[in-house]
Amino acid sequence: MLDPKTLLDPDPFRRPPHLRLFAEAWSLAVRHPAPPLAGALPNGNGRTVLVVPAFLTGDICTQGLRAFLQSCGFRPFGWGLGVNWGPTPRILAGLERRLDELAADGPVALVGVSLGGILARNLAYDRPGSISHVVTVASPFRLPAATTIGPLVRLCAHSYSPDVNLPRLRLPLPVPSTMICARDDGIVDPDSCWTGQDGGRVVHVNGPHLTACRNPDTLRAIVAALAGATAHQDGRTPGAGRTLGAATV
Repeated sequence: MLDPKTLLDPDPFRRPPHLRLFAEAWSLAVRHPAPPLAGALPNGNGRTVLVVPAFLTGDICTQGLRAFLQSCGFRPFGWGLGVNWGPTPRILAGLERRLDELAADGPVALVGVSLGGILARNLAYDRPGSISHVVTVASPFRLPAATTIGPLVRLCAHSYSPDVNLPRLRLPLPVPSTMICARDDGIVDPDSCWTGQDGGRVVHVNGPHLTACRNPDTLRAIVAALAGATAHQDGRTPGAGRTLGAATV
């Protein structure tokens, strides 16, 4: 069992007000913006992308994101492990197997949503040769995190693997990375979702946590990150990271 205290702690981050959960729920019900036009964005050129879902969700919840990536010329795949309960031994081993399957023909890009981004970063430390880029979306990897859903995490933590090396999640990744943060996040402190010591790119977008992957600015940022990595692999100069409607630091 992983000690919940290593995952959850209001200090040094500030937990969002619980009232923001109502805004999150409202957004989930009514916020369905049209995605950006794929033709106006860089092309993925068949690049393989593994999408890791958020806490207590599965592939059905990343279907829209994967469909959008496919329209932009990528080859996106779900993780195929059912509900993301967190870093259980079964999930950690299954995610490694899934990566090995998809990386048989070359490195794979990872897109992790919320807790899925923590799992993606964890995997990148162990399998850097199989991963070309890690994109995290509203992922509080600077643990311990301050979150409004702490009781749910504690409930699941009894089944988490004690072998997860949480302190290293704050350290620079051995692969390129992009960290996308939701300024109006009602689930976690946005400041826990990025670090300036990583050498990666940080993108701040407006909007809440639960609908971050519907946010057109998030979608643009993901495509820009993945297409830039593709250009770098192909020997071309990556774009400057232009992300419409979002600030980059």
